[in-house]
Amino acid sequence: MTLRTIVIASCNFYGYSSLAFSLKDGGWRTDGLLFVCSAPSAGAAGMRFRLLGPLAVEGPDPRPRLDGRRPRAVLAFMLLEANSLLRVEQIIDAVWGESPPRTVRTQVHGQISLVRRWLHALPGIGIVTHDTGYVLRADPSDIDVEVFRCLARRGRGLRATGQPVAAAEAYRAALRLHAGPPLGDIDAPFARAAAARLAEERLGVLGDLVSLDLEAGRHHEVIPVLSGLVERHPWHEPLWCHLLVALERAGRRGEAIACYHRARLLFREELGVEPGPELSGTYRSLLSADPPPESVLPRPHAPAAVDADLNLTLRRLAEAERMLGEIRQQLSRLGADVVTARSVLPTAPPTPRRPSDDGAGHEEIAA
Repeated sequence: MTLRTIVIASCNFYGYSSLAFSLKDGGWRTDGLLFVCSAPSAGAAGMRFRLLGPLAVEGPDPRPRLDGRRPRAVLAFMLLEANSLLRVEQIIDAVWGESPPRTVRTQVHGQISLVRRWLHALPGIGIVTHDTGYVLRADPSDIDVEVFRCLARRGRGLRATGQPVAAAEAYRAALRLHAGPPLGDIDAPFARAAAARLAEERLGVLGDLVSLDLEAGRHHEVIPVLSGLVERHPWHEPLWCHLLVALERAGRRGEAIACYHRARLLFREELGVEPGPELSGTYRSLLSADPPPESVLPRPHAPAAVDADLNLTLRRLAEAERMLGEIRQQLSRLGADVVTARSVLPTAPPTPRRPSDDGAGHEEIAA
């Protein structure tokens, strides 16, 4: 097996030191690279707890599934708060919510016992009982959420020290850890807010990666990607900012201005607020800036045929995006015209019944 050693700086999880280790391929794999974020313990056994998607435990030995909604919720919550003391009241609020049964404390102890027995066969992880609660002891490098955060910090550190290529690799490695909506199969009060936070962290890393592409002059390439992202995440302002910048640098200032007004209308109609200072500031900078020069940075090399196909696809996507925007504007204007017409047109009185209608009668519809 290939041995790879990677040093990750500034990765102090709960008092662990940032060290470099040579591990076999059983570690976190990210395109052949191993990212080690803490002191080794359970990592050598290869057990991995996944929360960035459905709750899952991966390792060399098959493990029976932890069944039951409550035990899985308890395990997920404790993994998110690994190595921290959790009071019984915290567990109750997180898993049972605002109206727990009178026997909830007994149920907490029962669920903890069940999860503890399930974890018993796994090396390097366990639940420790304290006077006021419980601590799930685990190596942070065995929990995908912690590895994701470590890689994100590594990417930002590399970017700050002028290493954009290595930073992009760290960001991409972090993003590949996501296997679906975070905590996708956990049904508990804490899960929705926790999943939203984790999704926001992912969008932050994605935005940092896009920002690196923009700095490298790949604005043409990221426009279709950003256009899709703002459709799926319309309330994430940094994505709109990146899209405005990409359109501006691609020489499409008119589309960038229209894009801002589209975002502003969306925020006002759906949320009742104006765009925040970041998006508004990007728009003002766009209006006051001179037309951008062509980037002097070279684009990544690609065979001519592939490059031609890519350019054709990008042009088609851009044209489709433009046409979709025009259609939306026309539909909006049409809807406004219909409302106006209904408010000003007189209502025709009903036509009197004819004597020959045999009592049934009917009304003619005014044209």
